[in-house]
Amino acid sequence: MRAPTTIALARPRGRENDRFYFRVGNNDHVVLNRLIAEKRLQADGLVLDARRHERHKTLRRYARAANISTCLDTQAMELAMPGATSKGHLQLPWSRMHGRSADHFTPRRIEQVAEAIVRQVVEGDYAEVKAPAHYVAEAASEWPATDVALTLELRKQLNGAGREDVRIKYPLAVHHSVFYDAEARRDLWRTLKDLPVVDAISLRIHPFGYDSGPHVMRSFIEACWDFRRDDVPLMIERAGIVGLAAYALGAVNIVESGITIGDSFDIGSLQRPASPAANRSFAPPRRVYIEVLGAAVEHDVATKLMSSSRGKLQFACKERTCCPAGFESMLGDMERHSALTRQRQYTELSRIPVSMRAEHFIHNVFSPVCDMLTRASDVHEPFKKSQRRMLSVKAVLLDLNRQRVRIQERSRVPDNDSSRPQSARIIPLPPREPRGR
Repeated sequence: MRAPTTIALARPRGRENDRFYFRVGNNDHVVLNRLIAEKRLQADGLVLDARRHERHKTLRRYARAANISTCLDTQAMELAMPGATSKGHLQLPWSRMHGRSADHFTPRRIEQVAEAIVRQVVEGDYAEVKAPAHYVAEAASEWPATDVALTLELRKQLNGAGREDVRIKYPLAVHHSVFYDAEARRDLWRTLKDLPVVDAISLRIHPFGYDSGPHVMRSFIEACWDFRRDDVPLMIERAGIVGLAAYALGAVNIVESGITIGDSFDIGSLQRPASPAANRSFAPPRRVYIEVLGAAVEHDVATKLMSSSRGKLQFACKERTCCPAGFESMLGDMERHSALTRQRQYTELSRIPVSMRAEHFIHNVFSPVCDMLTRASDVHEPFKKSQRRMLSVKAVLLDLNRQRVRIQERSRVPDNDSSRPQSARIIPLPPREPRGR
């Protein structure tokens, strides 16, 4: 029998653990450099792909001057996957020592990989680094123990290089069947508890993101409630508006977002050997984030939505400091609009008191998205499917919020009872069956 799910309830934590990061795409340095120069970039950090170390050199320098953290993503997870055979991956300094199985990592290999990563962290003056962790496909995986050893060695060598100030984020990349199972999840935590050196655990749940359905949303938030600990913040990667939902309901502390792409985490393509055509470079279609839809859409779709005066009124950006000419600015400078809008959504939500945040998000952010998807579907048929899914997700969020409020009310300590401890309580919840999308 599966162990019951639990929620860890603790005293309110400070704002210091609430943060927002952008994951920087290949060409995103252009718009981010501009926003830093304008003093408009309010992100706490930037996650930078190690393959683009030289390409984003200037961005790193500007970010440091603006007191914005830079975080090196080592791409270790991708290096161990059969579908990651790009030229950029093969050119990483640690790719020669890297293998595709945990057995490959002898003590000497672990030292070599950590040494190569530390050299790039020091050379690039990164403030943070993602630990070289790998994808856990099943509960019996041997990767977690190896990844703990890699992370401890990374910390040791950073300290040896005089970079005790560099923070380590541990990317926990797992299949949903592992993370949503209470026993498997606790086994993971028992392994990770030996990592006092990490600044946060960064969640990569396969699959999870904008297109997740109600079952996945419930499973994810309940699992995060169980997994959270006061001393180790949780970060959600590449999750779009559902990442904000998880933040609003207290499931995560830190939200990472792409600018125009990157609203989901799905490693399906990395699990299959790459075809010969995979090495060809190509540019993804340009997208723009439409706040009222909670989604980034292709330029042609956005143009179609705003082809009428009514469409411009409904879907165009109304924030004049972002898009002074309305839809023309929005479509003419899509990356700038998308970055400003995404960070504004997070900033406004983070300012809401924790006790009111979930209700505010559901009624003032998510409900309008559901309504506007209905109107968008009149113009673009595929939005009908998104609208039906979002309505179901909204019902789940409402139920989860009621559940959270009930538990908090039961856990309150009466003002006149000074003998009861103020520490966190663990409240058992009935077990749930595994869920799909």
